[in-house]
Amino acid sequence: MNQVNKTTQNELSKVQQKIIKELASEQIIKDIYNYIFQTEGKKTRALIVLLASQSDAIKPSKRIELASIIELLHSATLVHDDVVDESNLRRGEKSVNRVWSNSYSVLMGDFIYSKAFMLMVKLTQPLILQELANATNDIARGEIIQLSLYKNHPDLELSDLLKVSYLKTGRLFEAAAKSGAMLAKATQIEIDTFGSLGKNLGIAFQIQDDILDYESLQTDTGKPELQDFQEGKITFPLFYALHQSSKKDKAFLLSHLGNKKLSKTLKQKVYRIVRSEASIKSAESLLDNYLSEASNNLEKLNYHSSYQEMLNLIKFSSQRRS
Repeated sequence: MNQVNKTTQNELSKVQQKIIKELASEQIIKDIYNYIFQTEGKKTRALIVLLASQSDAIKPSKRIELASIIELLHSATLVHDDVVDESNLRRGEKSVNRVWSNSYSVLMGDFIYSKAFMLMVKLTQPLILQELANATNDIARGEIIQLSLYKNHPDLELSDLLKVSYLKTGRLFEAAAKSGAMLAKATQIEIDTFGSLGKNLGIAFQIQDDILDYESLQTDTGKPELQDFQEGKITFPLFYALHQSSKKDKAFLLSHLGNKKLSKTLKQKVYRIVRSEASIKSAESLLDNYLSEASNNLEKLNYHSSYQEMLNLIKFSSQRRS
């Protein structure tokens, strides 16, 4: 992943151990739980918590606990997303709803959410609990808004995509950074700055994810080929392609959007149109804008002990390919 020091890497490992330790006694829950967390993933949100909460005044165990909560919240959203999107794969493995069923996935997502909130209460930090509860509600709101937008794609505006990207992705990044700073008893200015950094970095992550979906035919990104397109999602690269392509190409894209059985030839044509120089340049320019904003936020925290690792994370965000 990105460059983190040995201490932070060790803390991320403890986050994974903490998550696995929170197993219930029922075997079926253990089986699904272990399946979900067998692949550790990047744990970017947990990392942000650990970096934002760096302080000699806070016990490491509290920081690990908060990072675990954030990772549990994120995992719950992924399990539910796979049901909504009818996805077959997650991180290169079969999704839970494909190995078991949609019913198991919905209930397992609920179980993970409840586990996260049980740990939140144990933190005995009302302001952090409020921030994470609000973020969880915003994420669900983003999912509902996104479903509505897909049905009205001819009227979709860039502001709509940015709103959904913030609610679905940027919001939890923001909450991770803010709650981490809260735990470290930072000043309100520092908490707000970390929050803005997380928000901008999270939106940048979503834009990069959208770009990578259209690289899946050429590069191993860990996602099925053109997954977003075949699920009927208008993401940033497709949005720009629809606005910058010829009428013929636009009609072609819209006629095949949501087709889960695209032939290799059709996939290649979709790829060629969406990956045109103009559309991909627009998407990458938008990505750079949000990464630049995140960098500006970080510069206001250049005295912080996690400054260099946060800077490495921003650099990684612009270079990642999975």
